[in-house]
Amino acid sequence: MRSLLLPMLLLAVLPLAGWTNAGQTVDIYRAEALVKNQSEAERNAAARASFGELIIRVSGQRAAINHPAIQQALPNAQNYLFGFAYKSTTEKVTEGGTNVPATGLQLNFEPRAIEKLLRDAHLPLWPATRPKVLVWLVAKGPAGLRVVSQPNDVQAMRAQAVYRGLPLAFPQQDGEVAANDLWSVNVEKIKAASLRYKADAILVGRYTPSNSGPIPAPSSATSEVIDNANAPLGSLGPWVGDWQLFHAGNVQSFTDETPEAGGLFASAIDRAADYFANQYAITPTNQGPQNIVLRVRNITSFGAFKEVQRYLGELAMVQRMEVVTVTPEGLLVRLTAEGDTKLLLSTLALGRRLVPDAGGVATVVNAPSTSSADIDAEAMAELDQALASEQQNTAPQSIPATAPAHAGTLEDPLIFVWQK
Repeated sequence: MRSLLLPMLLLAVLPLAGWTNAGQTVDIYRAEALVKNQSEAERNAAARASFGELIIRVSGQRAAINHPAIQQALPNAQNYLFGFAYKSTTEKVTEGGTNVPATGLQLNFEPRAIEKLLRDAHLPLWPATRPKVLVWLVAKGPAGLRVVSQPNDVQAMRAQAVYRGLPLAFPQQDGEVAANDLWSVNVEKIKAASLRYKADAILVGRYTPSNSGPIPAPSSATSEVIDNANAPLGSLGPWVGDWQLFHAGNVQSFTDETPEAGGLFASAIDRAADYFANQYAITPTNQGPQNIVLRVRNITSFGAFKEVQRYLGELAMVQRMEVVTVTPEGLLVRLTAEGDTKLLLSTLALGRRLVPDAGGVATVVNAPSTSSADIDAEAMAELDQALASEQQNTAPQSIPATAPAHAGTLEDPLIFVWQK
């Protein structure tokens, strides 16, 4: 591999007040295929062909398809379907050496069945709420630099993102950032231009044919570099790439060289998806479920109470949520969670509906506070009634005395503020 560097910088975007994005929910249990007809045999064959893609997307692990339990389930992939639908297309498929019209087939796999398969195989489960990545690209050829909007090569990035279940966004390319700023990785300008897209992360890419000369280190590009939107990229490769992934204080670096530029993009998505899956996937452990206690502030109405209850109860890692008390100081809840406190904190940070209180895990800028004066008597009565109903329908469970202190306990809960 030639010793060229093409950094692609994935920068963490801190949650900002007023942002409504909370990751992005991806339909990770759906697959699409082209079939020759609507027969059961064709449908079953398509299910088997799509099964590996589905397992990789849901587990977040590229090696998951090779697990013995997955290989055993593969011949009967159709048993994991709960529905399917056909649609007309203009595509062709080959049958007996002849191109024939293809029919589009949408396969909907049963989430609980897939999750059980993964759990039984002790494979991770990456929930459907995933970080949205904003992609900035700049290319260099013999004639200079150009900001890359949506070339054919980016289709490889889009296709791989669908395959891995990683949502992407692309800027409008209306002159927000000059090619030279992207080429020099001017972090301040890139972050400022990215704010309006409200993404969870930013992917800035620099790439070039390997014979186009050396690439300057970030922030060292000079005015001699030409900003030419129509500049050709030169030879057909090979292409080189160096990737740096910055997220939550962590930095991951990796390099690639591929015959085609599309290979760089597909590889970047794989590396990014691997990283995020490691951050957010639920991995079965021998310790079993853990109990984590949270105090949620800014609950000023019965509606907010039900929203928090629904939000926490629907988190993939939460097996059970018990309301312990409701007071003017906040809502005290006990979660039975599959995963540790670190995973819960990462999940809540991605969701952006619960942020750590200044007196809890971390400092929060512009976080609203709650006091007794914020809750009127009628709202308090509604909350008391809701709590009474919860306690009638749910038998309380005690937290084991051995629960680690950092996990959040009744005596020292993790404190969050509800973002309405």
